[in-house]
Amino acid sequence: MIASLKFLALGLVLSLSVQAAETRTWTSRKGSNIEAQLLKVEGKEVILLTPESREIKLKVEDLSLADRQYLIEYGGAAVEVVAGGDLGEPENEVKIDTKTFKSLEKPLLLGDSTELSFELLETEHFLIASSGMRPQAIAETAERMWHGMAFEHMNFRKDWKDKRMVIFLVDDEDVYKSLGKWYEKYLFDEKVDENSIRQIAATWNEVGSTSVNLPHELVSERNLHDRAIVFNVRQERLFKKSMSSFPVHVIAGGLLSKQMGGVSDFGANGYFAVRTGFAYFKEIHLTGKTETHLINAEGSQFDEITKKSGFDDGRSWAKTLRTLVKRDKVKPNFEDMLSWKSTDLDPEKLVLIYSFATYCNSTPERLSGFANMVRRVESSNQIPEPIEFARLMGFESVEDLQTDWIEFVTSTSFK
Repeated sequence: MIASLKFLALGLVLSLSVQAAETRTWTSRKGSNIEAQLLKVEGKEVILLTPESREIKLKVEDLSLADRQYLIEYGGAAVEVVAGGDLGEPENEVKIDTKTFKSLEKPLLLGDSTELSFELLETEHFLIASSGMRPQAIAETAERMWHGMAFEHMNFRKDWKDKRMVIFLVDDEDVYKSLGKWYEKYLFDEKVDENSIRQIAATWNEVGSTSVNLPHELVSERNLHDRAIVFNVRQERLFKKSMSSFPVHVIAGGLLSKQMGGVSDFGANGYFAVRTGFAYFKEIHLTGKTETHLINAEGSQFDEITKKSGFDDGRSWAKTLRTLVKRDKVKPNFEDMLSWKSTDLDPEKLVLIYSFATYCNSTPERLSGFANMVRRVESSNQIPEPIEFARLMGFESVEDLQTDWIEFVTSTSFK
């Protein structure tokens, strides 16, 4: 059974009186927001004060999980408030007003080539830069995935600030190749390690999605986040409707990486497993299937391109893994999993990574522990050591966490 969750303070914990004076955005599952200060918590209700000095009383269980984490840390609420209500699917339940999306007159330009001129669709949190195809479905998907992160992670909205993230939607093969050439030159001018540049170049034309750093002047001019998502559109059907499997996977991983921030070389152990598992969990949980393969460049010249995937039928990953674990043909090991890289993967390992992410997102208590782990990475620039990871998830030892994870995998709760 899962141990009682311990919420560990990250950094300096301010007094309630100071925090109560902070005006912040409070969010419901369906996406309605209110700007208010926290006055107090009374049992299962919270009393807020709006800037107009109007008091509002809300049920705690109607608030986002991120808001409930805030109440525990700064409102004196009992840790049990995270267990209230159903986790649901905030990404699918939020109401997105697509009429607020706005086409901009000024295109986004990269380099000197007129070929790299992108039409822009602006949403509340994103700029969708397209080379011709309609971007509305990806814009809606991005906003839904943004809401899911804000619903689950206490610092996400605050850290995002008023900036926007760029998502390139490139359906022209020549434009996509030109974008790759531009990025190689940009990285070379920025004096990035040549091996890294060669590896990016080797996989550029093979992948369905990647990410790029944006020029500093562009970031400053348009108030952007410096990392952008790039879609190499080969199957238009995946981009014609909101919340398709592959875009959900990519955007989920990109937003989690944005929230965790970078990690140092010595603290990167586990980053791949955490990010990859989370992306597959969101893809399968929200869309009911997976259409994502991991591509890796190997060899001394990065000329050996390999694809990694889970079991053939994405809809039966849980059932297949459950059977293998019960028959002792696959043995989940938490510390081993944190050491895996993309080159280590086989179908069993990839599905194990997915199963751990599903486990971390299976109850409000576990999700709160996972959110605390993300905040630890954000503040320390490294994945916690296994014992600290276990404690953030509410356990006294790695063995206890591993036992609970295995019990979950072999139960019908794992789907």
